[in-house]
Amino acid sequence: MTDVPTFFMLLAGVVFLGYMLNALFYKLKISSVLPLLIIGVLIGPVFHIVDTSPTSVIVQISPFVTAVAIAFVLFDVGMGIRLASLKSILLKSSKFTIVVSLLTGAIMSAILYYTQNWGVLVSLMGGFAVSGTSSIILPSLLRVIKVSGNLKTSFAYQSVFNDVFSFVVPLIFFNILATGAYSTSFVASELVRFLVGSIILGLFFASFWIFILKTFKKYSSEYSWMLTLTMVLAVYGVSELANFNGALSAFIFGILLTNIPDMKFVVKSYVRPVINDIAHIKFYQKEITFFVSTFFFVYIGMLFDTQGVQYLLVGIVILMAAIMLAVRRFASGILKGIISSGRHEKSERVINVFYIAQGLPPAIIATLPSTIGLTIPNFVNIMFLVILVTNAVLSIGLYKYAEAFAKESRSGPEKSVLQDKQQLKLPTK
Repeated sequence: MTDVPTFFMLLAGVVFLGYMLNALFYKLKISSVLPLLIIGVLIGPVFHIVDTSPTSVIVQISPFVTAVAIAFVLFDVGMGIRLASLKSILLKSSKFTIVVSLLTGAIMSAILYYTQNWGVLVSLMGGFAVSGTSSIILPSLLRVIKVSGNLKTSFAYQSVFNDVFSFVVPLIFFNILATGAYSTSFVASELVRFLVGSIILGLFFASFWIFILKTFKKYSSEYSWMLTLTMVLAVYGVSELANFNGALSAFIFGILLTNIPDMKFVVKSYVRPVINDIAHIKFYQKEITFFVSTFFFVYIGMLFDTQGVQYLLVGIVILMAAIMLAVRRFASGILKGIISSGRHEKSERVINVFYIAQGLPPAIIATLPSTIGLTIPNFVNIMFLVILVTNAVLSIGLYKYAEAFAKESRSGPEKSVLQDKQQLKLPTK
């Protein structure tokens, strides 16, 4: 498929299908990510409705589609975080995320090293690319679960941390692979450059944009959302040009745009005129996030190479997913106090363990070796299989979560009374 009308019809069909799937799967309490990925596989490499050969337009625009998806989704995730809530979960969520990411990345790298014979650097690059959850899954997930505000904030923090971690660490190994340069100072400088530079850039643009919205309010209020979208792209682009991390900068930009009016050091009278504009931006951003994420999941499916899939690879990826579950379960005790200790404790523990779905990092890292003319057997297929399998596991987890949540809801009143008696030190019989 190469003609423009057919492409537009396909795009419209994907969006309408995504809407129907979201509505259906919202009622069924499971995520629509997996069926969207499968649809992409069917219309691309299986039935060839869309040309996905290496020289096709679909493949050529991959960097642009990925960059737009990252920028808009992370901006939306950032706008959904309240710093007041983040403070209460920051320490435990950081500890949990670091433990899970490092442990998962190390184990995945070892599995890839011994099963694929890729060499240390390539195995580390692949292993840490799949070491954490992806933020692009989060909006779909939060639509179908009911968990405490602290756990929602923790999920947002985990997903963005993991996106950055799963980009930055493999990129460092890739740079070493491409340049042959390795030293402790090189790795340290890369981390500082990515993290500190990205955060400072996000801070600058958020402050600058609030100034613009306020100064030109008379002309910009009707178009504040659309103008902000262009600024998100600018933040991402400038950050990447400066060799920082565009994803992290877009995330910081979103957080600060939402939270600056509530910060103590800010003069309230200065930001009061733009509070309604920020609420307007936040409201409409959900629509662009839905559109972008729906199309992106189908797009990722279209890029999957089914011809290179082998039963052994599928078995290896299933093993990797099982280990990811085990690691999250092992570390879940760290989140005590964030995971509810009330009647929905079991269901929240279930969804926390099963939240292993992968998205952007492995999809992007999979394309890196080809940019320097390096062919790594099974590298792309394993990365895409991880995306498919981990999203399938999340769908299973959502079934289990829904069952546990329904059971807890039915037994809620009696359990609440029992807890009240225990808190008051009254006899339970």
